[in-house]
Amino acid sequence: MIIEAIGSFLPDEVLITARRDFERGIIDRESLVAIEDEAVRRIVERQIACGLPFVTSGELRRKHWAKDFWFGLNGISCEHISTGRLYQPVESATDLIHLIGRIGFNPDHPFFDDFRFLYDTVAQRTGCRQSLPSPADLLLEIYALSNGHPEKLYSSPDTLIDDIAESYRLTALKLHELGCDSLQYDDTALGLMCDDNYTKCLLQGGVDLLKLHGELIRVINASLDGIPEEMEKAIYLSGGDKIVPEWEYINYPDNIMPDALSTLNVDKFFIPLDLGNDYAIEVMRHIPDGKAVVIGLADAHSPLQDNPVSLRSVVSKVGRFIDSSRLALSPRTGFKLASYSERALIYEDQWRKLRELAAV
Repeated sequence: MIIEAIGSFLPDEVLITARRDFERGIIDRESLVAIEDEAVRRIVERQIACGLPFVTSGELRRKHWAKDFWFGLNGISCEHISTGRLYQPVESATDLIHLIGRIGFNPDHPFFDDFRFLYDTVAQRTGCRQSLPSPADLLLEIYALSNGHPEKLYSSPDTLIDDIAESYRLTALKLHELGCDSLQYDDTALGLMCDDNYTKCLLQGGVDLLKLHGELIRVINASLDGIPEEMEKAIYLSGGDKIVPEWEYINYPDNIMPDALSTLNVDKFFIPLDLGNDYAIEVMRHIPDGKAVVIGLADAHSPLQDNPVSLRSVVSKVGRFIDSSRLALSPRTGFKLASYSERALIYEDQWRKLRELAAV
C-alpha cells in the first residue's frame, strides 16, 4: 500500500544547533540559510528513499504552521505581543495577525522561493508537494479576532471570503507554474466545528453556526476554482491539538462533516483516525467515489512502535467504505513538534515510523 506523509518533519541536530547559534549571535543569517538549505536537501533525500510519491521541504523553515504563510499575504502584518496573558494563566508571547488592508495575493511571497529550492532539489525524481494552512483556518482566525463578527474588521463577510479565496487561488496557480504537483491544505477549522466545547463558545458569542459551516466550505472550494487538474488538490483534516476530530458520521443538521466530505472540491483527503474508535471510521461513508483517501494511523508524536495488528485491523475496517485502490496510509499528523525532546523523540524516529507503516 502507498505510504504518504503529512509534510512536516523534525529537523536534525545540525539545523537545531545552527538555529541556536544564530540566536546567540555566533553565526549570521547567511550562514543559517546555507545550513537550512543543506537540511532541506537531506530531508528530501530521506523522503525519496522512503518511496513517498510527493515530497515537501519538511516545513523546516517555518516557525508556525499557519501564520508564516498568512504574514506573507498582502493586507496582513505580524503583531508581536511580548507581554500580557492572552487568556492564559501565565505570561505569554506570541505573533498575531493584524489586518492592514484587504487580504490579497503576494507575488513575492517567500514560500515561492522555498518551493523553487525544493523543486530544484527534487530534480523531477518524484512529485513535489506544497502544504498551506487551509483558507478556512484564516477565515476562522479572523472570526476569533473579531469576536465572531468579521464585519467589524472587514467591509463585509462576503468580501472577506472572496478575498481570502482569491489570494489562495492565485497562490496555487503560481505554485503550479513553478512545478508543484500536489497542493495540500492543512485544515483544523472543519475539525474544530466537531468540538462541542469550541462550538459552544461560538454560539455564546452570537455566531450563526450553520452559516459559518457554509462559509468554511465555500472559502475552500472557491480557493480551488480553476486550478489545473494535473495538480493534485488535497486536504488534511485535523482537530487541532486533539489531532483526530470528534466527528460524527450521522447527517445531523449541525454536523459539518457529511457536507464537507461530500462537497469539498479536492482530489484527496488525509484523515487521521483513533485506532480505538470504530464508530468514527464510518464518517468515510460520505466520501464520494473516485476521491483518494490517506488514513492517518501511526502516532507521529511518540517514539513507541505502533501495534501492527491494530493498524491492519483499522485498514480492514476502512475497506468497507474505501476501495483499496484509492487508499494510502500515513502518520496521524506531521512529525514537527516543539516539544519533541520532552516526548523522547529523535530525528530517526520519523523515518522508522514510515518504514513501519510500509510493512503494514
